Amino acid sequence: MLHGVEAHPRSPLAVWQALAGARLLISGGGSLVQDVTSARSALYYIGTMLAASMRRVPLAVVGQGVGPVRRPWVRRLAAAAFNRAQAISVRDAASARALRAMGVVRPVDVGADLAALMTPSPPQRVEELLAGSGLGTSVPRLGVVVRPWRGLVEVSNMGRAARLFAAAHRAEIAVFPFDRTRDLEISHAVAEASGGRVVQATTPQDLLGLVGAVDLMLAVRLHALIFATIQAVPAVALTYDPKVTAFASGMGLPGPLAADASEQDLEEALELAWSSREDARAHLRSAAPALREAAASGVRGVVRLLAPPG
Repeated sequence: MLHGVEAHPRSPLAVWQALAGARLLISGGGSLVQDVTSARSALYYIGTMLAASMRRVPLAVVGQGVGPVRRPWVRRLAAAAFNRAQAISVRDAASARALRAMGVVRPVDVGADLAALMTPSPPQRVEELLAGSGLGTSVPRLGVVVRPWRGLVEVSNMGRAARLFAAAHRAEIAVFPFDRTRDLEISHAVAEASGGRVVQATTPQDLLGLVGAVDLMLAVRLHALIFATIQAVPAVALTYDPKVTAFASGMGLPGPLAADASEQDLEEALELAWSSREDARAHLRSAAPALREAAASGVRGVVRLLAPPG
C-alpha cells in the first residue's frame, strides 16, 4: 500500500460496499464533474456522491474543479449531489460559479488544487533524473509539458519554437510526461522536434522537483502550471480547457495562449516570459503561500468533519 490506505475497485458495486460503515466520503480533487467529452465520468462521480447520501455517510467535496456541465439532466443530478455535501471546497472561482448556476445552495469555499500542498523530491534525486536523461546542470533549461489534445498546436511548430528559444539562450530542453501512459508518445515527438530530452519521473514528487529545476515552463497540463507556481518558475500556458484559463487568471499569470497558437505566437510568448522572468519569479514567490493556504483550508474542513462530536 503505497499511501498507507486501503484500496477498493472503482466499480459501482465495490464503492457501494466500501461505503458501508464509512465515516466520510471525500470527493476530489480534479475535474470530476464535467461532461465535455461524455456524461459517463460525471455520472460516475455524481453517483458515488449520491450513494454516500443513501448510505447516510457524510460527504465532503475537496479540491474539485467543476464543469463545464452542459447537459440539463446532468446539471440537475449534480446539484442534487452537491446539495447533500456537508463541506464543499472547489479549486477556483469558476467552479464556484458553476455550482451556483446549477442550483447548489450549500456554502462553497473557494480553495485550491490539493497538489499545491505537495513537497518535491530531494535535489539529489532530481539531479539524478536529469543526468540520467543526458541533461547538464549549469545552463538555462526550458521545461515542456504537453498532452494529446484535438486542436493542439502542431508538434512540429511547438518543437521549432522551443528549439529557436533554446538556441538563442543556449538552453537545454527537458520534456516531462505527466501522464506516463497518455503523454509519452507526444512528449517524445516534441523532444525530437525541439532537440530536447524526455525525462521520466516515477512519482508526483519527482515531477514537482523537476519543474523546480527549470528556468521557464511551456505547459499544456494544468498541474504543470500549478507545480510551476509553487516552485516559482515562470510559465507560458497553452489553454485547452477552461480550468487552465481559470487557474492562470486566478494566479495573475500572463496569457494564456490558445491551444492552437502559431509558431510565431509561441516564440514571442517564450521570449517575453524570459525577459520578464525575474519579476514573474517574485510574483509567484508571493502568490504561492496563498495558494497553499487555500488548498489547506479545504483539508481543514475534512478534519473538522472527522473530529469526534463534543
